[in-house]
Amino acid sequence: MTHRERCLAVIEGRPVDRIPAYTPTIACDVAGAILGHDVHTGSPTLWYAFAKAAMRGRNAAADFDLAVTEALIDLNRALGIEVIRYGYRNNRVPTRQLDAYTFLYGDPEGIYQVWRWDPTVQNFSRTANTAPPAQPEDWPAKARAAVAGLDRARENAKAGVGVWEADLQQRLGDEMLVVGSGGGFSIGLEEGALMACVLEPGAVADLLDCQLELNLLRADALIERGITVCLGGGDMADKNGPMYSPALFHELMVPRLAAFAAHCRRIGLHYVWRTDGNVWPIADMVFAEAGVPGYGEVDYDAGMTSRTLRERYPDLVIWGNISSSVLHRAGRAGVYRHCMECLEGSGGTRYFHGCSNAVLPGSPPENVLAMMQARDDYGARS
Repeated sequence: MTHRERCLAVIEGRPVDRIPAYTPTIACDVAGAILGHDVHTGSPTLWYAFAKAAMRGRNAAADFDLAVTEALIDLNRALGIEVIRYGYRNNRVPTRQLDAYTFLYGDPEGIYQVWRWDPTVQNFSRTANTAPPAQPEDWPAKARAAVAGLDRARENAKAGVGVWEADLQQRLGDEMLVVGSGGGFSIGLEEGALMACVLEPGAVADLLDCQLELNLLRADALIERGITVCLGGGDMADKNGPMYSPALFHELMVPRLAAFAAHCRRIGLHYVWRTDGNVWPIADMVFAEAGVPGYGEVDYDAGMTSRTLRERYPDLVIWGNISSSVLHRAGRAGVYRHCMECLEGSGGTRYFHGCSNAVLPGSPPENVLAMMQARDDYGARS
């Protein structure tokens, strides 16, 4: 099998010669240690590096993007990872650089944010925001603005979605499976958004309907450009469970997820719904009622294990289950055992092997190699 054929076979539940691998993001320092030179691949280190490049001008930002693409390809080849995607980026261009580590985004005289790089913990985070907190009564105006802006949003969706992915898939051919982004649904997790679900449910529903319409267009654009997998979703849970009630999720989210999943089935696009956290209280709604076929950011540490998921949803495609914490803190032998547990729990079918989320900065590179060695050894045993 070619690498791409292997990935497509796993999605369809057909036998494969080995379990394919996928990891959403590998931090820059870990990737650099594996490749033997500095690279930009993922994590907040990437966001900080992009901010610096963007301040040098449009050409520098474009050159940075090209370097990221080459680094991702090199890293996948070095590790034998079959699935490639453009990881999460903070693509906003700063208005002003305040010092070596600090950037201002927005209007310095009005609404702006300040982001700062902390080299001790390798994190690029927001330290100031002058925007007033959104209130529930703001949601009707938000909904009206979203509806009014749909025409422009439709054109942007048609024009821009999947272009990078399609170009990369054509370049790589069957060497890797390039996956796109789509199917993101979110009501927001800030206090105002959650209160709006109760006080302004009609406006929240209108906003979700706008998200659905644009996601349908994005799905069509991906298929037209030859991309057959889209990853979306929206963070809505932590280790204790969903951050809003299952009843609200069922009322507001399930109908839109079901409509999008059905559309993806009709056009032949595999949809991967993604969120961290413990989603057992809503899992039947997503994977049974809404019919979502794929699940990403599968949080082992929150109780979402490959074994329990496979027992409950035999046909669910699981996109990674290795704990970021184990990869970061355990020794090589502990990582290997953990990976074998996840591989065996998957049943050897409809499973992509890899970290459920980001390989964190400071993770030992030998642990990442152990993760891949477990995949290879499991394939040799099966």
